[in-house]
Amino acid sequence: MIKNLRELFTREERARKQMVGPVLIANGLTPGQGQAKILNNLFEEEGLTQKELSLRCHIDTTTMSRNIDKLENLGLLSRRMNPESRRAVSIYLTEMGKDKARIIHEMFTRFEAILKKDISAEELEIFERVLMKMCDNLEEEIPKENQF
Repeated sequence: MIKNLRELFTREERARKQMVGPVLIANGLTPGQGQAKILNNLFEEEGLTQKELSLRCHIDTTTMSRNIDKLENLGLLSRRMNPESRRAVSIYLTEMGKDKARIIHEMFTRFEAILKKDISAEELEIFERVLMKMCDNLEEEIPKENQF
């Protein structure tokens, strides 16, 4: 039986950072800031608003705004007025952003495959259900003022 789940999660996080971090740095991104998640989400669907990106990436709006500014300054993103709403701005990848996002997407796909290696579909299904329950348990304890 597992004595300490926190240690397992820490071990996974450390291995993930060691695998993903160098790829992010080599592509001019800051690990741990959510920039890779932003690029990956836009790779999968461009034209999202800042609010939609915040929800999909689980990043608060202030941090999202800073990340979008940084990625725009790096020449990876552009903001355009949303034709459906004059007040909304949609976020798009530039050509350079598409190249970087493709690299990030491939890295995430490879990472996911490594995680699932030698694990049956049934085991993954059970693991996902248990992990979702754990996330729900934690999220229930987060004070309203700290939620985003």
